[in-house]
Amino acid sequence: MDSLTQIVLGAAVGEVLLGKALGNKAMLLGAIGGTIPDLDVIYNFFDANAASHLRAHRGYSHSVFTHMVIAIPLAWWGAKISEKIPSFKRWYSFWFLALFTHALLDCFTTYGTRLLLPFTDYQVAFNNIAVVDPLYTVPFLLLLIAAMFFNRTSNLRRRLAWCGIAVSSLYMLVTLGLKYQAHQIFLADLERKGIANVELNATPTIFNSILWSAQAYDDDSVRFAEYSYLKPEMPIEWISYPRNSQMLNGLMSRDVETALWFSDGVWFVVPSSGGTVNLYSAKFGRINYDTNNPEDTFFFYWHIYKKNGKVFCDQASRKRTEGDMQRAWVKLIDRIGI
Repeated sequence: MDSLTQIVLGAAVGEVLLGKALGNKAMLLGAIGGTIPDLDVIYNFFDANAASHLRAHRGYSHSVFTHMVIAIPLAWWGAKISEKIPSFKRWYSFWFLALFTHALLDCFTTYGTRLLLPFTDYQVAFNNIAVVDPLYTVPFLLLLIAAMFFNRTSNLRRRLAWCGIAVSSLYMLVTLGLKYQAHQIFLADLERKGIANVELNATPTIFNSILWSAQAYDDDSVRFAEYSYLKPEMPIEWISYPRNSQMLNGLMSRDVETALWFSDGVWFVVPSSGGTVNLYSAKFGRINYDTNNPEDTFFFYWHIYKKNGKVFCDQASRKRTEGDMQRAWVKLIDRIGI
């Protein structure tokens, strides 16, 4: 999820495990621990290749086995410098949980997290919460801020921290229920309309858990639709895009394979347009509901071409202005039904 949410979760871990001894310093250390896994973005400064960024992000820095190892020197350091908490075991529990809860939280998003590297590069993604969701973050943050104003030995301080964890966890459970219900609604609509599909996936749209996006694929195409819990009367309209997998024949490279892997091997669209080969990752659903133009509809896409016998795969994006962002926000609000 977004960096602020990870900082808040890490700070809460610090408070409940070390708060009585260290006070607000525990929150600070927890916030640092909750940020460490995302430091893999530093790799981007040393390699300009977009596919390499995908291979690096949420990789080994998010693996539970990496967290088990990294927590050892961090716990040794904490026990060595701290007079209030000399216990290695306690420090190890803190550092491991600060790191691991970051990766675990990321698993609930659509992006995907390789939690079990190096044994598998499978992207764990439960697809029940957006990478930015204020309803998860804001109440959690406010309760943690309130806790900071109480003495480190105060029971109320700890109750506020635990309350933040409980409220955010309850919301996470609610989104799992919303996802399940949205999945059933989409599935029933496909069956009612006689649309065959191999797999159906329901994901939340950005900033909320009210408007849900569906992606359904068969051997030839990927279909998309949206459903809002605030506008249940609105008919579900399926928009179909041909997958055109055959257009990738003879254009395979490590970077193209990375783009396909990031799309889970099935959630992609390759429009047929005058010899230009663009691969659009479709697992996030549509980001623009007023057009069927793939360049305006999907967030990630790659331009694939051959030059001097070598296959190149460059990440591309449509140039967007501030006005585009404002219009997209208005469309999202309208589609949600607020």
